[in-house]
Amino acid sequence: MKDKARFKDKVVIITGASSGIGRATALAFARERAITILASRSLENLQKVADEIRAFKTDVLVIPTDVSLQNSVHNMVEKVMARYGRVDILFNNAGSAFVGPINHEKFVEDTKKMIEVDFFGTVYCTKEVLPIMKKQGSGYIINMSSVVGRKAFPHFGGYSASMHAISGFTDALRQELYGSGINVSIIHPALTQTPLLEHVKPEEMPLPFKRFTPISAESVAEAVLKGINKKQYRVIVPFQPKMLLLADAISPRLGDLIVRLMPNRVFASLIGIYSGKVYDNKSY
Repeated sequence: MKDKARFKDKVVIITGASSGIGRATALAFARERAITILASRSLENLQKVADEIRAFKTDVLVIPTDVSLQNSVHNMVEKVMARYGRVDILFNNAGSAFVGPINHEKFVEDTKKMIEVDFFGTVYCTKEVLPIMKKQGSGYIINMSSVVGRKAFPHFGGYSASMHAISGFTDALRQELYGSGINVSIIHPALTQTPLLEHVKPEEMPLPFKRFTPISAESVAEAVLKGINKKQYRVIVPFQPKMLLLADAISPRLGDLIVRLMPNRVFASLIGIYSGKVYDNKSY
């Protein structure tokens, strides 16, 4: 039977908490009686999530935050400390995504925007909580990346670069903090049904995605909590991407071949990434 008190009274900061994986993870923590701090740019959407959380009779704090701005992150953490005096868990989840080939006229502009939010947002939040966690002698930082943060896909060059940067940062951070009482993890989900890519036209999506059945935000949230509870260094969800990453580690040529085969319905069905429902960037 699952222990519902794993995170009872833990102070948990979740960035990008207004929708998608952030919202699902906030609700998952709240069910286990954690104190949830919801950070995102959208106050209105954060309030909606907070209303859902209050149904669990647990404390919740809404703090509108733009993680790409260091001062905004600093003010958010200051408010958390003023109210609770500690930070037990930081989930760096806030992110943005743009899709397009590397020769696209907006590639550099879009990549800079992603790196500001995805990568530097992770760095700013981490640097703000580190002195607090070091003083406590305990804490947990889990960073959101993606399967494309280990294996790039066509038209995801900029996003993959940002996700790879988070992977490298997390790897270094985990080793630097070894023995400090602060644990560090990273999560690499496959394509998830969230609003992250709602602005992308279906025809702009890379061919491998044409046969993807997306996983749910709730399944990723469950993996986040499980990863923290088990102190997993690297969480990959679902299991199929592990095969791709293993193949790519053996030979990039083999990894590329698997990516090229993914649009094939038979192949996609055989490896379990297609179950009759393809990714729809408007249905979440």
